[in-house]
This record gives sequence, C-alpha cells and structure tokens, in this order.
Amino acid sequence: METGEEILNFFSNSCEAGKPLVWIATTYRGEPHVVPVCFVKPVGSDKVLIANNFVAKTVKNILRGSKVALGAVKFADGYVGYMLKGRAEVLESGELFESIKRLVEEKTKGKRKPVSAILVHIEKIYSLKPGVERKRIS
Repeated sequence: METGEEILNFFSNSCEAGKPLVWIATTYRGEPHVVPVCFVKPVGSDKVLIANNFVAKTVKNILRGSKVALGAVKFADGYVGYMLKGRAEVLESGELFESIKRLVEEKTKGKRKPVSAILVHIEKIYSLKPGVERKRIS
C-alpha cells in the first residue's frame, strides 16, 4: 500500500499531460459543486495546496464552512485513484500562498495570477480502485 506522502504526490498537478486531473467538491445548503483544479501540490504529509485561479464559488463555499473532497484518477497500468476528504481554509497571503503563486506564474509564464490559495487539511483518504480494494485507507 502507498504511504500518505505517495498518495498526496499523486495529486500534485500543474495541468500537465499524462497527470491525473484533480477535482474539488464543496456544498452549500445541500447543493453540491464540483470543479477541476490545476496547480495542486502537497504540503507535508497531511495537506494539499491549491491555487485559486477560477474557483470563486468553491472558495465562497469554503468560507461558508463547507468541507471538501478531492478526487483524482489515472488510467495507466490499470485504474488508480484516490479521494481525499477534509476541511479547508482560504489563504490570501503568507508563505504558502506565495509559493503556489510563484508556481502558477512560472508554469503559465505570467498569464495566470492566483488571487488566493486553498489549503486542504486531509482527514480521510480513500482508494478509488475498483472492487474490494475501494475503501478508506487512512
């Protein structure tokens, strides 16, 4: 079984070809909202940092108290995927925000400038592998 760090690295993405596309889900008053996100990177062994480029409704839901779920799947050498669940906070300044801002500006050659970042504190990790292995693993 993969370690938590290996699983979080699975979510590391700058919208590169061949990498899993990451989706984030939130809710507000029972209404689900899910969108793809780019510029995702692990922070330590229990957090994921996401650039806020075009996810205003997601940020609004987080500020209203929504928990989040992240999902990513890859179809190479079989079907591999994970879902992360936890709570999130919105960062508009500080070292973590500046680090994701630099990453986005570097990867997009200055075309994108995040207005904030989403820091997800992972509480649960699930395997999305089909069959008996689909279960909570952390």
